[in-house]
Amino acid sequence: MDGQFFVEWEMGDGNGGRVLAFLGESLLDALRRDGIYIESPCNGNGTCGKCLVQVLRGNEEMTLQERRFITADKAAAGYRLACFVKAKPGLKARLSKSDFSSAPQMQTLNLPFDDTSAGGMEGQMELGIAVDLGSTTIAAALLDDGGNILAQESAVNSQRAYGADVLSRIQAANDGLAERLRECVCGDLARLFRSLCARMRKLPVSPKARISKIAIAGNTAMLHLLRGYSCKKLGQAPFEPVNLKQESLTFRELFWDLDMCKDSIVCLLPGLSAFVGADITAGLYSSGFLDTPGTQVSCFLDLGTNGEMAVGNKEGFMTASAPAGPAFEGAGLSCGMPASPGAIASVSFLYNRARVQTVGQKKPCGICGSGALSAVAALRKEGLLDDGGLLAPELFERGFTLAKNKDGSEICLTQADIREIQLAKAAVRAGVETLFSRFCKERFGKELGLDQAAHVYLAGGFGHYLPKDTAAEVGLFPLEWKEKIVSCGNASLKGAAAFLKEMAKERKGADGDFFKGIVEKNQTVQLAKDERFQELFVERMRF
Repeated sequence: MDGQFFVEWEMGDGNGGRVLAFLGESLLDALRRDGIYIESPCNGNGTCGKCLVQVLRGNEEMTLQERRFITADKAAAGYRLACFVKAKPGLKARLSKSDFSSAPQMQTLNLPFDDTSAGGMEGQMELGIAVDLGSTTIAAALLDDGGNILAQESAVNSQRAYGADVLSRIQAANDGLAERLRECVCGDLARLFRSLCARMRKLPVSPKARISKIAIAGNTAMLHLLRGYSCKKLGQAPFEPVNLKQESLTFRELFWDLDMCKDSIVCLLPGLSAFVGADITAGLYSSGFLDTPGTQVSCFLDLGTNGEMAVGNKEGFMTASAPAGPAFEGAGLSCGMPASPGAIASVSFLYNRARVQTVGQKKPCGICGSGALSAVAALRKEGLLDDGGLLAPELFERGFTLAKNKDGSEICLTQADIREIQLAKAAVRAGVETLFSRFCKERFGKELGLDQAAHVYLAGGFGHYLPKDTAAEVGLFPLEWKEKIVSCGNASLKGAAAFLKEMAKERKGADGDFFKGIVEKNQTVQLAKDERFQELFVERMRF
């Protein structure tokens, strides 16, 4: 057909293939349409520099925009940004192996299994799957009827090819890509479910075991994209979601037939607002936040792609989403990546030289959000970064080199990266202070300082790897919080698992609204409309 042709791609290990392309479209779009997802936090707008490919045949002159991200040596070797490479007959490109994220990464937990908790080996064994549908990472756990975790897996959300942050994906959906985004996440989930089912066959469970229920927690946008709901009102003021209530559907209503899951009931947990979703509802329950007595006040923070927070106690609470951007998950940073193996998670200095620790003790291949914040704290201690966020003159242009990749390229923290961290840090700190002040005034009739918080529950991968000292040193949290922080890990996944356990224990149907009481205690605050938040945001820009 006129205007259509195939372009070739290959991997460094010799594997490859070809995709159908249209004359003049970008290589990024051609790959995405064929289900090959490479990292593109800016959704192909040419502003992140992450969709790096090596053009082996059919290359053209690099654009000025690309020169901001690609060194002269890499340019000479044919490296380009896939969003700028125009598809044409004869084009061939090499992709990085790290671009492919569709296969789930198995993380089986070595926890004791009690076969009596699921009704014994003789009868029908009812199992469940809990899911945290994150913007960056999707985690799933296989549970027995007693709520014990049998196996756990995770995979990178392949929707990242359409943008790192929620707003980019909402925009992509509103630009006509909603069905493609839904296909991405449904495919990711189906692969995880299939892998868990394969693991189930190797576990000491009854041959009659089946997956009877699945609980999914995620932010409001992720659940909208999964359901195929319109995101038009979600992406513009006053930000109205189509639905926040708990939903129960058959597996076939959301997915396709999958042996041991096809008769399952899928429960989508309820959200609290357009930007505080079901992942926070689940996290509030599982973290212990709701055990705070009515005379005290605690904080809950999930610092992922957005900065969601709650302040309150078991009698009631306020929630908000701070405009932190995706910096805390590594997106938007020049060498950023999620907190996966090889990501720099901690930085210190010894004899004027940087020392790094990585996730999984693997060779460095990028830096995650906690690592970037740790690097900022270390640079300040060394006198290489001032309180205003400016690097020393000798580092201002090129940034500070933390480590080197396997190919010899440098993993740097640049002045632009530090600016992103500053903005994220200021938004979170100002948001917490604003929410804390409003809650205390309304419930106790007076303002209380942040030092009066009973507990601070920190959820997500960022909180897991972030040293308490680092958070205080850069001003993300007040010094008094150091001894009050409780790291909750994946509180969203734990909350979804708690939902399944409660259903089994009480023998409730899938329509039982387990989180209804939590939702009713919430009061949503829009920080963007709060003058005090705007003032504090400017004040908290300094480290």
